[in-house]
Amino acid sequence: MWSLDTLQLCAAIITALVISYISMPVIIKVDNMKRLLDKPDQIRKFHKGIIPTLGGIGIFGAFLISFSLWGKANNLESYPFFVASLLMLFLIGLKDDTLMLSPIKKLMIQTLAAVVVVGGGNIQIGNLGGLFGLYQIPIWLSMGLSVLFIVTLINAFNLIDGIDGLAGGVGIICASTLGIWFWNTQHIHLSIMSFVLVGSLFGFLIFNFSPAKIFMGDTGSMIVGFIIAYLSLHFIGSNTDIPITGRILTTKPIIALSILIIPIFDTMRIFVVRIMKKTSPFRADYNHIHHVLLRNGYTHSSASVALWAVNILIITVAFAFREIEINILLLLVGLMALSILPVLIRCSKLYHLIPADNAQKRSPKRVYQDVEFTRPDSFTAIKRGEIKNEKMANYDDN
Repeated sequence: MWSLDTLQLCAAIITALVISYISMPVIIKVDNMKRLLDKPDQIRKFHKGIIPTLGGIGIFGAFLISFSLWGKANNLESYPFFVASLLMLFLIGLKDDTLMLSPIKKLMIQTLAAVVVVGGGNIQIGNLGGLFGLYQIPIWLSMGLSVLFIVTLINAFNLIDGIDGLAGGVGIICASTLGIWFWNTQHIHLSIMSFVLVGSLFGFLIFNFSPAKIFMGDTGSMIVGFIIAYLSLHFIGSNTDIPITGRILTTKPIIALSILIIPIFDTMRIFVVRIMKKTSPFRADYNHIHHVLLRNGYTHSSASVALWAVNILIITVAFAFREIEINILLLLVGLMALSILPVLIRCSKLYHLIPADNAQKRSPKRVYQDVEFTRPDSFTAIKRGEIKNEKMANYDDN
């Protein structure tokens, strides 16, 4: 016989999935009517044709309605601050997707949203569990680190939202892992929140997996990143015994890193690459993990599935070694992250996605040659040679 909690969880997932699924065709129709569409720009966006870009509205509505109905929100003291921050991000994401917003203004609102939920909701990383020899840390450092963590993850999910299905699929993996942990440790309200996000993203992913009919846009990527950051802070800060062993898990910061490895590693990697090239770390380019995979023969769908599989593998390994010394676990997770691209590129050669001797020689330009371009202004300028590759990033804010 199912418990009441189990019935509520199932109802929450189904509600979120149904609302998200039925809302997407409506959003697609309205986007097409109002011309709220995402156009390929030969830089980071190289889908065919023009695609509606407000899928985040459906994700947001499905999540908020379902969790409000089934989520036991009264058990979350930080919930009012969480909703206030979520609304801030939803509104600036909506404005950015429709009217454009400067990166500085976006960063300011993201930081404000993070401060509200960390300060008002009192959720923060207070104990590092021995990472780099640090355990309990001062409140000012704890709050600053937590705000930085939230802002970083918001933007990290924005950055991986570059090919069909990647951000949505990674979001499902992260939220599912956290949801299973919360369920097993009797944090039912947080588990329901996690799986409500899973249901919302599944309804969206049906329309977003290659070939995509709709994108989540900044509206979706920012709220997904924020919700997962909020859940991750609760995961790191929870002081609950592991159900199987009865011991406290002290390596939670690194377990959280393994769960979030794809967006976090891609963000760190791209910053390092840009600095090594002596360009601004905030300047957009086409060197993200998914761009590298596309240049090495992967399609949108195969690149997304490959990165999903890598994410699941790293999570599994991290949980399997969860009780080793935290700095050793960090080294293990770090080495696995560094091997992502070499292994996946090697796989593309072994399975003849493209000829092995040409894999590294293929220029970024060839990736885009079969794309149906719909922005004659930028494309014509590129053909005339007025815009060089190193200057292409000016067209994109990611």
